[in-house]
Amino acid sequence: MYTKDYKTRLVNISVIFTVILLLLSLRLLYLQVVWHNKMLKRAKGQHYVTIPQPAKRGTILDRNLKPLAINLKVSSVFAVAQDVKNKKEIARKLSGILNKDTEFLYKRLSRDKQFVWLKRMVSPSVAGKIKALNIDAIGLVDESKRFYPEKSLACQLIGFAGIDNTGLEGVEIFYDRYLKGTPGEKRIGRDAKGRYISSLIQKNIPPIDGYDVVLTIDEVIQYITEEALDKAYKKYHAKEATAIVMDAKNYDILAIANRPNYDLNNFLKSSPAARKNISVCTLFEPGSVFKIVTASGCLEDKAVSLNDVFYCENGSWPVRGRVLHDHRPHGNLTFREVIEQSSNIGTVKAAMILGDKKLYKYIKLFGFGEKTGIDIPGEISGMVIPPNKWSKSSITTIPMGHGVASSPIQLACAAAVVANKGVLMKPRIINKIVDLSGKSIVEFKTETKRRVVSEDTALKVAGLMEGVILRGTGTLAKISGYSAGGKTGTAAKIEPSGAYSKSRYTASFVGFAPIEDPAIVVCIMVDEPHPVYFGGVVAAPAFKEIVNATLRYLQIPPRPQEQKK
Repeated sequence: MYTKDYKTRLVNISVIFTVILLLLSLRLLYLQVVWHNKMLKRAKGQHYVTIPQPAKRGTILDRNLKPLAINLKVSSVFAVAQDVKNKKEIARKLSGILNKDTEFLYKRLSRDKQFVWLKRMVSPSVAGKIKALNIDAIGLVDESKRFYPEKSLACQLIGFAGIDNTGLEGVEIFYDRYLKGTPGEKRIGRDAKGRYISSLIQKNIPPIDGYDVVLTIDEVIQYITEEALDKAYKKYHAKEATAIVMDAKNYDILAIANRPNYDLNNFLKSSPAARKNISVCTLFEPGSVFKIVTASGCLEDKAVSLNDVFYCENGSWPVRGRVLHDHRPHGNLTFREVIEQSSNIGTVKAAMILGDKKLYKYIKLFGFGEKTGIDIPGEISGMVIPPNKWSKSSITTIPMGHGVASSPIQLACAAAVVANKGVLMKPRIINKIVDLSGKSIVEFKTETKRRVVSEDTALKVAGLMEGVILRGTGTLAKISGYSAGGKTGTAAKIEPSGAYSKSRYTASFVGFAPIEDPAIVVCIMVDEPHPVYFGGVVAAPAFKEIVNATLRYLQIPPRPQEQKK
């Protein structure tokens, strides 16, 4: 009996062990065959970690290779979340160092991931404290932080890049594809304690650094322009202001300044208004600076001559259902004097002789109503109404810069047409793109668009503009030792009701120097200055200051006869 029970129990135990062994064998087979790839991946994940290798963003340089946007080497804190033990305790320790909420860090550490960022781009002192903790699953990786050594200089033009090395504004975003580079990654082995073993690098894809962008901007001229514009902006309590300095011969942009501005190193604290590049993305009625276009069309088409006399109605003229006024009364004026004294009545009478269709033709030839093509994001094309949509009074407003909307860069190009002997070109802001060795990757050539007026007409209009400064409304722009030509503009802004404002104006001045061989073109626009709002008072002195300092910086000698005075 005992022997029989013993044998039965032995058989049962053998069957049970056999079944268990069979199940274990099946489980092992399942793991080795079916789950092989998944388990292998998990095993590698425990012994290897993939660390991103950010690319170094390219430098933005001025025309003389002075850096305007560079990179600084900084550390960023990461965690191998799957390996972090005592997550709540670690989150508490890190919170005080990283200045991050403990709950936020705990959630990051609780993610089922190998690599998670805890804080990007920390200071050296913070990096040192993280190292001192000596936590195996917490590490540091080198990144490059964007830094702008000149802070607010040309801020709206340069723009800024975000923490992920991507351009967000200005040149930074427009040429992001060249500046950004290509990130790499490194897959490195770890020991049982999670420490990295440099000899166990499974994969190492080095990053490809971005290219450098060389601007046409001159840092010195940019400083000159910013300082002069800032004075006008503050003195006349303006809403906003912009200034453009352009090479008169090839349309290279030497400076673009805007107010208000902001510190590129603290762009998160900036307002949308401060980030706006007024020079290319703001529309305004140009006012009397637009008379350059009207005068050019009239002279080119031989509708009038410089010595033709116009009766300016003593400052008030009922015409086409409205009363046209001059800023002060005039009787008979030659066409030369009409432009020098900025007579609205004389300008409109000359434009009526030219005719609406021909006036429109020259407006378009000068580039109004179309983008200049400058490589700055946000450029607008302006507004020009074709003659078939003009009202009966349009011929009394458009010739003097009302009923047409332009950007400051368009006005600068219009003045450059006169300075450049009648030829319109595409303004250039980028000179070239180079690699780390300085080799050119892309070069941006100057580009001629078209001839607008003859050289003879351009010289005549240049003479008119010189008269504006010597005898007309722009005398405050006269520069000791240098000749210059310019045109003042004062335009009332349109109120929400559709009527022209009695208190809000735009003051502007465009011109070039020296008159005998133009080197630079300058355009200044000051929005809503007060209590004074005339372009010849508000903007002309800034033109004078910019031109005087820039010509001397460029080592352009004064006129010999002026030197003797």
